[in-house]
Amino acid sequence: MATCYTLNVDLKDVVNADDLLALDKKVTAEKVTKARLEERFKTGKNRWFFTR
Repeated sequence: MATCYTLNVDLKDVVNADDLLALDKKVTAEKVTKARLEERFKTGKNRWFFTR
């Protein structure tokens, strides 16, 4: 589904195809991604992304 909204969180340095194949790297990538999204939520930026 296409959307006109974007969320400017840079995750390219954390997640790539090779990281998703190895379990330990995948878990680490998930934790870093979660931390970055939580930081974005706590600062109040992009409220629309975190609401229903």
